[in-house]
Amino acid sequence: MALRIEPLTPVFGATVSGFNASQPLSAEIQAEISAAFEEYSVLVLHDQPLTDAQQIAFSEYFGPLEQTLPGLVGSGSKIVRVSNMMADGSLKPPGGHLALFGQANLLWHSDSTFKAAPATGSILSARQIALQGGDTEFASTRAAYDSLSAAMQQRIDGLVATHSIAVSRRKVDPHAVSAEQEAALPPVPQALVRRNSVNGRKALVLGSHIGAIAGMADDAAQALIDELTAVATQAAFTYRHVWRDDDLVMWDNRAVLHRGHPYDETSERRLLVRTTLAGHAPTAVADRVVA
Repeated sequence: MALRIEPLTPVFGATVSGFNASQPLSAEIQAEISAAFEEYSVLVLHDQPLTDAQQIAFSEYFGPLEQTLPGLVGSGSKIVRVSNMMADGSLKPPGGHLALFGQANLLWHSDSTFKAAPATGSILSARQIALQGGDTEFASTRAAYDSLSAAMQQRIDGLVATHSIAVSRRKVDPHAVSAEQEAALPPVPQALVRRNSVNGRKALVLGSHIGAIAGMADDAAQALIDELTAVATQAAFTYRHVWRDDDLVMWDNRAVLHRGHPYDETSERRLLVRTTLAGHAPTAVADRVVA
């Protein structure tokens, strides 16, 4: 039986239904989900309650998973807990390292561009949602690239930017990144424009992890990043997801930016669980694009 796929916006995103993510998937369903992922960049799956083990099993149909970063709840596992809670259910101390680290998720970013092989995709499960706020917003960097003039596309194709976890966290607070995390994740080069190896479409690689562009003065690089980000995050290229219990959302880190929206982290308890599809190869080496 074919999946039901309904577009969310004229540009990108779709709801997908007609299967149970907690159960084994047929080869046909896997192929349909993969094709929708490549076509729509963001997939919203309602009414998909999952345990951690079920989410891992579902995610691994689409590729190997990253391990959680050092210094976070769940470090070394295949599960990222996007939450204001500690492992024992207590709230993270406001102003503490873990709370500050999580605040950077409110900035536009793409997961794991601070790794040499950036993440292919992310899969986020809503286990406990906030009563108010906490939405997640997506922006199509593929639509943004397509909208650029031929001159701008020619200007930026082949440019290489430097990405770092420390850059994004220090935009929030100097203490939002630990020495251990910074040492484990040194700056890496990423192509500013990435070509999808499956469908050949190009997308911008932007986000809060960018610290510089090779061969450009810092002020000129920042001006270009700001200009491109403004294009990508305009209303016509964005979708804001309002979470429902048991939502499962998949997105293509090669083709979208995302950011969280605030909620009352001092009194509400919120838990989203993410699995992250690992990248296959670097997009750039030194100042040269390779993918």
